[in-house]
Amino acid sequence: MAGELKNKFVYQLILSGTQVLLPLISYPYITRILGPVNLGKINYVDFLGQLFIIFAAFGIPVYAIREIAVVRNDAVKRAALIQEMVLLHSLFALLAAVIFILVTIGQWNSSLLLYVFALANILLSAYSFEWYLQGMEAFRFAAIRTIVVRIVMLVALFLLINNVQDYPYYSGIFTAGFLLMAVFNGYKVVRDNHFVKQPLQLRKHLRPLWHFFLTTSAISIYIYFDTILLQQLTHNERAVGYYTTIIKLVKICLVVLLAVGSVLMPRLSFLASTGNTTAIKTHLDKSLLFIVTLGIPISAGLYLLAPEIIEVVAGEAFLPAVPVMKILALLPLAIGLSNLFCFQTLIPFNKEKIFLRSVIIGGITSVALNILLIPYLAEQGAAWANIFTCLLYTSDAADE
Repeated sequence: MAGELKNKFVYQLILSGTQVLLPLISYPYITRILGPVNLGKINYVDFLGQLFIIFAAFGIPVYAIREIAVVRNDAVKRAALIQEMVLLHSLFALLAAVIFILVTIGQWNSSLLLYVFALANILLSAYSFEWYLQGMEAFRFAAIRTIVVRIVMLVALFLLINNVQDYPYYSGIFTAGFLLMAVFNGYKVVRDNHFVKQPLQLRKHLRPLWHFFLTTSAISIYIYFDTILLQQLTHNERAVGYYTTIIKLVKICLVVLLAVGSVLMPRLSFLASTGNTTAIKTHLDKSLLFIVTLGIPISAGLYLLAPEIIEVVAGEAFLPAVPVMKILALLPLAIGLSNLFCFQTLIPFNKEKIFLRSVIIGGITSVALNILLIPYLAEQGAAWANIFTCLLYTSDAADE
């Protein structure tokens, strides 16, 4: 069992490595070609689209990981659950797409293609099936698939983006990658399962999904709302470009820390259903040691080397964002710990209400701090709001 889990963790590390490698190879090129203003436009629409993807998901990605992990050895129940999740997700995605069009249609003239790609992402999100791969612990398949897709995307970035006018293609390449991922994942779902006509029980999922929806919606407030508020309160695309680029650079460092959570959550859900508390405690202790051992030097490195990292990866045009990176340097460690205390500890044990309380507190705090600080400190205000919210959310979850 331990060896099997270690192999899956290795595959997840490979997967995480590609998440690091693609930006590190492409960012020095993309940031210098497109610059802060165009990246601000791209990231604003992308973050807006991601917000609607969260609403379209209705908590399904997190809920379905746990449920798939529990029924993974029962082919009949697993096939029924997959059909129920896909049908619900499709309905919610269609509703979210309609609302997205109604809310943003007045802005489409400024960047039509960016909004079209964001709309496509919302609809495609219903068929990503990432929850199936994680619930079934299919990390080897996910690693190989991701490497192939990201190599294709990397080649496309260098071939299609050659000047500042090519900025819509940047979003288009990621939408194409999203589609390719969905095709690969859908193929595996169909190959692994035998679907037969049977009565689907959608209603039984709505109550637990409601808790997950409220939770993920509250989380989305301080993941995406800061960028939206930064644009709306400053109308400064350069500030948005500084902030979102630094956020992405800082979160690159998170992928290794979060890899352990991706592996452990389905395993902990399965162990919780069997009552194996000894194995659960062992896994959680190792996870905490892993996060602290890596998180502290990562955060220290981001703070001390902020000017050098930004100059090498993003270029001189982004050097005014050095204070933002220093403010956000603690984010990898804080998010790593919050992932442990919430996703790896509360969700497998069906403690959604406690989780919801923590994220609602964080969401309210995030909005209040962003509204208070952004008008005076712009992107630095958003950064301070982000780090304070994450620390509050982590400490509240840890108390449980």
